[in-house]
Formats: sequence, structure tokens, C-alpha cells
Amino acid sequence: MNKKYAVVLLLVTVVIALSIFMPARLARFRDNSMMGVVHRENNAISPESFQYSSLSEQERLYIVSMALGNRNILQSDYAAALREKAIRSGRGDTVMSFAYVKNNRGAYGDELDVNQAAEACKTELNEIIGACTGLKENRSLQDLNLNPYSGQLYSAVYMLDPQKNVPVWQIEYSTAVPPVPDDNSPFALMEAYVDAETGKLYGFAFRLKQLEGENFEPDTLAKAWLERLGITNFEDITDDDPITENASRYKKFATDGMDSTKTVFMVGYYEGVNEVFVRCY
Repeated sequence: MNKKYAVVLLLVTVVIALSIFMPARLARFRDNSMMGVVHRENNAISPESFQYSSLSEQERLYIVSMALGNRNILQSDYAAALREKAIRSGRGDTVMSFAYVKNNRGAYGDELDVNQAAEACKTELNEIIGACTGLKENRSLQDLNLNPYSGQLYSAVYMLDPQKNVPVWQIEYSTAVPPVPDDNSPFALMEAYVDAETGKLYGFAFRLKQLEGENFEPDTLAKAWLERLGITNFEDITDDDPITENASRYKKFATDGMDSTKTVFMVGYYEGVNEVFVRCY
């Protein structure tokens, strides 16, 4: 009987020992067989394995405008009030739901590089200015050459759904002081926000050598700019608050954004420096 118990005890001991040491030895053996050898696997990858967010121009403009708004929190409350005035739904995004992030990797794939973005900017501004009689009268479009500039790539991201993002080239003058238009260069670019994928503009500012204030028509410029984005509907929401803006002439507008939201933007003109701008909130 003692011999029988001894055999059972031995078997139990062996089972316990195997359960402790064998898995580790088998894993080590498998690792050694895999190391230093190329192994090929054929995996069928369906399109559903990847998710892309296809954005309309209205949605792209909205994301960029909200991301830009996040840079200046001091204006957030005022911009939110304007947006609330234009929104006709219960949804209320805040600028804190968006981010404007510097992208140091540079252009990727089919994205425009900084020089291509500058050329796209020039093309868009030519078309926009050409559609505005009051601006076109004051300069020759053939002379529209960009002054020395620098560019930085950013990503405008909707943080609640990061797949919804827009790569944007921020192009600005690169001189130590703001450029001043003259007879040789009657046009001076101050800044522009260029979609790195489509080449469209989501805001800009430029100065002209000469511009009569009475010839500046905010509605015409807003219409010309939005038409380049394929957007035709917008409404005037100017609130006539002189404390919030020191432009000589300006109007504030709203257009459809993402889902049931509104994109708020301002079109204006600074007298003295003859600066024309389109600025999103």
C-alpha cells in the first residue's frame, strides 16, 4: 500500500513539475525557432480595416476655424456668443474641443509642400480679388507676387473624433517688419491659411498700395471667397459692437459648419495700412 501511495505521490510531483517548468521551456524553444528567420504571413486586409473621415469643404472650414479659435482663448467667449447667435440647434461645440497642432513632419503623400501651398494661395487670391471690383480696380492682377514668406504646417483636429482633421499651411511674411506695398510691389501678403490637401484658403490678410474705403464691399469679398470653397449660403450677423473690432469697415457672417453647427467669420478692412482680411472665429 505504501508503494502504491509512493507511485501516486511521484506522479503528482511530476505533473506539478511539468506544469511549472514546461511552459517556459516550450516558449523558449519557440522563441529560438523564430529568431533569425524570416517568416511570411498572408493576411487578407479589407478596406473596412481602415477608417477614413471624408470631410466636405464646409466641415473642413469649420474644423479649422474652431481650431484657430482655440489659440486665442481671450476671444473665445465673444466668438462663442457670435456662434450661438447663428446656431439654430442645441449642439454647442467649444474651441476646447479642437486643437491647432504644429506638424513638424512636413508634407506627407499627396499633401502640398510649402512652395506649392504658396502658389495655391496666389492662385486663390487672384481668383478672389478678380471677383471683387473694388479690389481689382486698385491693382493689376498680373503683378500679384508674394513677398518673402515663411510657412509652417499645422493640423486642425477635432479632439472628440481625431479622424476629422485638416492639415493647414500657415503662411506669413518673413521680414523683420510688416511689408509695405509700393509701386514695384502693390500687393503684400500678411498671412494665409492654406489647406495642404486642397489648396483652398481658410482665412487671409493682405495689404494694397492703394484702396479707397468706399470701394471695399465685405459682402462681395465674402461671396467670392466662399464660392472658391464651393459654399454659396451665408448670412450677415454683424452686431455693431465697436469695442470688439477696430477695423474701419467690417461685417460678420455665418455659414453652415459641421452637422448642425455654424462657422462664424469676419471680413474687414483697416484704413491707413490698406489691409483687407477674412478671419474665422
